[in-house]
Amino acid sequence: MEHTAASTLIREQEAECPVEPLPGRPEIPRPPDDRPTLSSDQRSRRHRLITEGRGVFLLAFSVYLTVAVLLDFKYRTFAPDAFSRMANGFYILYSRDPHLAGVGFVWTPLQSLADLVFLLGNHLWPALSHNDMAGSLVSSLSMAGAAYQICAASREWGVSRIPRLVLTGCFVLNPMILYYAGNGMSEGLYIFTLVASARYLLRWMHRGDLRSLAYSAVVLGFSYLTRNEAAMAVVAGAVAVGAISYWRAEGRSLSRVRTAMSDIAIFAAPGFITATGWAITSYVITGTFAGQFSSQYGNSSQLQQAHLKAVTLVGRAVFEAHAIGAFGPLLPIVLLAALAVAFSRRDPRVLAPLAVLGGAMGFDMLAYLDDKVFPWFRFYILTAPLEVLLIASLVAALQATRQGRTGAPAGTSSSHPARRFMRSVAGCGLALVVMVPATVTTGAAMFNPHIGNEETHQLGFIFHGPHLSKSDQGYKDFYSQILALSSYFASLHLPDGDIVVDNFSPCVPEIIVTISQPKLFVIPNDRDFQRILADPITFHTHYILDPDPTAYLGSNAETNIEYPTLWGTGAGFTKMVRQFPARGTCPEFRLFRVLGHSNNVT
Repeated sequence: MEHTAASTLIREQEAECPVEPLPGRPEIPRPPDDRPTLSSDQRSRRHRLITEGRGVFLLAFSVYLTVAVLLDFKYRTFAPDAFSRMANGFYILYSRDPHLAGVGFVWTPLQSLADLVFLLGNHLWPALSHNDMAGSLVSSLSMAGAAYQICAASREWGVSRIPRLVLTGCFVLNPMILYYAGNGMSEGLYIFTLVASARYLLRWMHRGDLRSLAYSAVVLGFSYLTRNEAAMAVVAGAVAVGAISYWRAEGRSLSRVRTAMSDIAIFAAPGFITATGWAITSYVITGTFAGQFSSQYGNSSQLQQAHLKAVTLVGRAVFEAHAIGAFGPLLPIVLLAALAVAFSRRDPRVLAPLAVLGGAMGFDMLAYLDDKVFPWFRFYILTAPLEVLLIASLVAALQATRQGRTGAPAGTSSSHPARRFMRSVAGCGLALVVMVPATVTTGAAMFNPHIGNEETHQLGFIFHGPHLSKSDQGYKDFYSQILALSSYFASLHLPDGDIVVDNFSPCVPEIIVTISQPKLFVIPNDRDFQRILADPITFHTHYILDPDPTAYLGSNAETNIEYPTLWGTGAGFTKMVRQFPARGTCPEFRLFRVLGHSNNVT
């Protein structure tokens, strides 16, 4: 009651003595009323089972789940990284040494932990791990959540229903969004967290409420646990928050600086704490702060093993231009128009998607220009939601301009139906003119091996008809080779912990999550891996599974690092008992029987 009375008194004082903007400083547009009085019909709509947002989420999830089922069960095409992320969650529950740190510290853990939730039912439905359906469920739900957030952000920006549904539909049906919503990769969760953060940051810029700023910050912290690139989004977002907070604060310069610094602290703290906490935890357990960059399994090591053709700085910049251009051929025009309209209206809200989504994508762009990451098309997937939100800003401005001319806000009864219809048509036309070409060029780039290298390989055998290339046939045979290897090891009927192997090697994570006896393998995620690898026979481990050291990532395997002559001679204490030829995308493997103590034991 005291709070209500105080709020009423403040509103009365503001009505009697309205605050004037300081000279020389424009006032940020604010909505006339964030909580309008609702009629009984409007209140009843809030309690409906299916609202617009729920409908968008359910329809998008249905589409994405259909894609997932087709990929996982009909075509049986899988992204190796998706299996690896899911496997990291699998090890926590089902390896021979179940523990939380088994998630690993090379990659950030949120996707694996989300997969783990569904993997709890793996005994009831083995396809959750065998076909990576756990990962596909997470990516489908996450991308459907991103569609919901885009629809909600467009609504809060002021876009009327039909144009915002068209914009949301263009996002949902983008070919790369469709594929990465169904294949179990971390892109779905990554896009969801970033779009949600951008939405709440946009709301804070519009309303100035600290709750929205805190929501944006916390979600961005979760985004960092999905992908390291979110660190740049935190930095760029903090700069935008500081500038806008200083701009609209009142009082002397020092007071405005303090206000801006307070808002920056609120926004940046969750991301900073998350990144620092993850780095410290990694150091305590593994001895490295950032395994993704410094360990033998990190990006730099993988790039060295890949033996990619050397590309100049100009060549890398050209590739990025082609990749971004494929996602948004009209993006430069849309970006310039959005910035110009925002500047003319003195409305800074366009900075929210630019800072969060653009900042995260800028991390990958700079990393590739510095030759620190692979030239993968999916690193530029944030172009799709960014362009949609930029178009939403233009449509909102268009409708606000028309509303200003008629003197009535959109959606009110005093706005003429014909004018509302024309505004919707104009908004839909703008969305379709920009997004339809983007859909076509994105789909074409996915099957251009010079741009969509991963997508061409993983989907090529589905669309290239009966005449498959060698690469197409390799990806088609990938899963059948996994099942063949899993069946062979299961047929040996060995005790748990009898085969030591480095699960960083290609195809090994897939073997572990598809075999009926995953505890058979001793892997680096186990706390006693190094001791067992150093002297297997002492710990009753009788086999070593070794990948070809000349194959991709083969020389990085701990078995080849610990025993450099194992592949060629058996390292003097083992004997090769089985050789598995390279097939599909799997390298050649050799299974060695341990005959005695290793030569590394002193």
